[in-house]
Amino acid sequence: MSKRASTSLLGSMAVLLAAAWWVYSCRPRARVPSQEGLDDPEVTRGFNRVAIMPQMRLLRWFVARRAVRMAHTGEAVDLGCGPGHLAVKLAQLASGLRVTGLDLSDGMLARAEGRARQAGLGDRVLFCQGDAAQIPFPDGSLDLVVSTLSLHHWRDPVAVLDEIARVLRPGGAYLVFDLRRDVAAPFYLSLWFATTCVVPLALQRANEPLSSRDASYTPQEAARLVEQSQLAGSASLTTGGWRMVAGPLWLIVEGIKGE
Repeated sequence: MSKRASTSLLGSMAVLLAAAWWVYSCRPRARVPSQEGLDDPEVTRGFNRVAIMPQMRLLRWFVARRAVRMAHTGEAVDLGCGPGHLAVKLAQLASGLRVTGLDLSDGMLARAEGRARQAGLGDRVLFCQGDAAQIPFPDGSLDLVVSTLSLHHWRDPVAVLDEIARVLRPGGAYLVFDLRRDVAAPFYLSLWFATTCVVPLALQRANEPLSSRDASYTPQEAARLVEQSQLAGSASLTTGGWRMVAGPLWLIVEGIKGE
């Protein structure tokens, strides 16, 4: 490579790094409540397309495997089930689970029902419309409650966590998975790139997935929400309690309801 070409390459790299740092430095620091627009059919179709991407399949496998290690039989609910991928995966991994997916979007639920029938799990995976703040199950009736990428949508997260505590039986398990807002620069820039260049146009107009990051919580904020709820308790998962697991891009609140 000639000296001129080398100098040009270094200059281009410096410009790219400066632009990346400017994008990162302009990120919202405070939480921005989510306005995703899931009632828009184009947005629904966009999320369905994203849901089948390899990284999303890996995420569901990770969450489902973690959840069924805590509870592999009985009644389970997937809060904010979307197009039903996780509910189906839970039933596939644990033949002793009967799973109900709960979501507000008619469009998502229609796709979820079709997915369960296609997987041959229509007898063990059901779906219904409903709000996570009013889970349509009696007190102490569930063995497992899971939620992925929904925490940042909940208008009153403490109320939803209280609902999870209400519907779980003693010894029942819960797992809430979401993005974390305080991601490092490389992960923030990957979300920015996906929003700008990768996802379908309907999601780009909704500023997704970047707006989900902006609406998410830090691990410290999420921990405070749990401590304000009826799920708070001892730190031992064997006697009933919860823990926070913080990954580079995500956070998990998981635990066992005490007696």
